[in-house]
Amino acid sequence: MKRKVSLMCLMLAALVPAFAQQITFTPQWTPQSQFAGYYAALELGFYREAGIDVTITHPTKTYSSINMLLDGSSDIITSELIQAVVATDNDIKLVNLMQTTQHSTLVLLARDKNIQSMPQLSGLKIGTWKVGFNEIPKMMDEEYRLNIDWIKFINPLNLYISGAIDATLAKSYSEQVLFTMSGITPGSILKFSERGFDYPEDGLYVSEAFFKKNPQVCRKFAEASRKGWEWVRKNRKEALDIVMKYVKAENVPTNIYNQKIMLDIILEVQEDIKGQAPSYTLSEDDLDKLNKRLLRHGYISRPVEYKRFTGGDL
Repeated sequence: MKRKVSLMCLMLAALVPAFAQQITFTPQWTPQSQFAGYYAALELGFYREAGIDVTITHPTKTYSSINMLLDGSSDIITSELIQAVVATDNDIKLVNLMQTTQHSTLVLLARDKNIQSMPQLSGLKIGTWKVGFNEIPKMMDEEYRLNIDWIKFINPLNLYISGAIDATLAKSYSEQVLFTMSGITPGSILKFSERGFDYPEDGLYVSEAFFKKNPQVCRKFAEASRKGWEWVRKNRKEALDIVMKYVKAENVPTNIYNQKIMLDIILEVQEDIKGQAPSYTLSEDDLDKLNKRLLRHGYISRPVEYKRFTGGDL
């Protein structure tokens, strides 16, 4: 009897992919805790239960997830809100299926301990990412008329240690953790979220065309992803084991201690300003505030409309 039951289970499992829609999903960076909820949703079978056969791929450090969406090598991606809004204004129309992080994780790590305000950055050499993510710092530069000398990096550590830069941009869950793990204590830390630049970051996106063709699959993928994140929040230790499986598969130079700090920060910025449970939705007010600032600095030509951007009018 046990043998018959086992055989039936194997047969049923084999049949599932035949009826499931195949989806390629691409997070916006290499494997790390930033994407733990999606890894968990795949490993625990949440996508399969929703009738979706998911393959996860990762971008390179020079070819973004949005590029992979455009060339057809990915169906669903993660991206930061600001990049998605700018892309949509440039006729790369995207639909936000789910908003995970609700706050900015952008920080500035300065060598000088006396730097306590944005105007004090005037004329400094500051490291910034070679692959982008610099719209908010550039807007800050313009608003305060700082004339910053931006130095592009892939990894800011060497530039910072050598004194080639006065400060560097960083993500609180990534480069700042790297500094801490390397025993480097910045002279001062400026958080953009506390300086009037607090905008949501990571979200789940598809092209407008894909959403129109597959609305139910998109919603099911988002719901299964949310389920994955909720599981991670309650099972952090097990979630880290899953993350490390992906890290090791792609030989990412990190460790479980680094990933634990990252995961704790990511889960914290998913909460609202009062520390309440994540809503996993993009606020219309947040999009409106971002639209206004991007318009003021010429990053977009017209406001991105909330209902269309979140799939409401499609």
